[in-house]
Amino acid sequence: MELDASQLPAAGLKPKKLSLSQTRDLISQKSGDRRTIYWSKGKPGAYTTAAKYLGQWQDNKKHGKGTQTWANGDKYVGEWLEGKPSGFGTFWKQGSKALLKQYAGQWAGGKQNGRGVHYYDDGGVYDGQWRNGLRHGVGTMSYADGSVYEGDWFNDKRHGFGIFDHANGDHFEGHYVEDKREGEGVHFYFSAEKKTHHKRMDGEWVDDVCKCSIYSEMEPDPNVPASEKPEPLPKLHLLKPDSVLAVELLRIREQRAHHRATRVTIDEHFTEEELAALRTAFGRVDVDEQGALTLAQLREAFLHIGMDPTNYELETVLGNFRSEPASDDTRFTFADFAQACDLLSPIDS
Repeated sequence: MELDASQLPAAGLKPKKLSLSQTRDLISQKSGDRRTIYWSKGKPGAYTTAAKYLGQWQDNKKHGKGTQTWANGDKYVGEWLEGKPSGFGTFWKQGSKALLKQYAGQWAGGKQNGRGVHYYDDGGVYDGQWRNGLRHGVGTMSYADGSVYEGDWFNDKRHGFGIFDHANGDHFEGHYVEDKREGEGVHFYFSAEKKTHHKRMDGEWVDDVCKCSIYSEMEPDPNVPASEKPEPLPKLHLLKPDSVLAVELLRIREQRAHHRATRVTIDEHFTEEELAALRTAFGRVDVDEQGALTLAQLREAFLHIGMDPTNYELETVLGNFRSEPASDDTRFTFADFAQACDLLSPIDS
């Protein structure tokens, strides 16, 4: 056993004899490099290895670099902080014949946190950002079937802007809410015969279903000779196409309102600058600082940000917040105002 300088006798002084309890307590203190092995008793008189740790300690806690092996064979090699994996480390899971790498990356408080790569049992691989053990931030998920998603994640779900490459070659670019396509997006169709994307669908999605779209043939790819062969769409004629699309987009927007209002928080609708502008407009009208506006004041607040919705548009949007029609006595909070602004914002066709 090594003792530090404070435990050595001063020159010319007789060493102080420690009691048995003091000696045992000193030996039991774990700090620095130690090998600790835990045993569990099986059959009478027999012991088997249950778990072991080899590495650094501080104040009786795993701290620094170390290797932990559990009774089931799982293994972690990396950095520790106050008894929990923190920093960079790699976790292996015991397979039927050998250890299988499951995660390599950053940790905090014993959970994946930061940047890391996770290998799933079905063959899928996620490479990206983590928070509290969940995929969160920006990352790429390669699924076992060959499809790939690259984009934003929130609490382990695709959430935000993302790009999805299907196993059959199709390609989607658009927005997601809780793992489902939501809002504007473009789907590109792949032709195995031409070996390129030959058609595209620009649409508006609600709850992972395309409700309104424009279907068109893509320009030939000069690098793919087979794409030069035209594949015309059937000739269709639509009376007043502009007005039909405008009405349909408004209907889709109304359907989307419920999903966006209940599943997307305000700070995800807008940038920090946009939220600041909305608060300024709301505050200019809410001069008494009541925290709520009347219907007339709400209209005035819209004018401060350059919006002038019609009565029909305003009634339609406000109907998503209240079951009864708005009246002069109805009061609207800043959250109501912000959600209404989002739903009334123009959609690029």
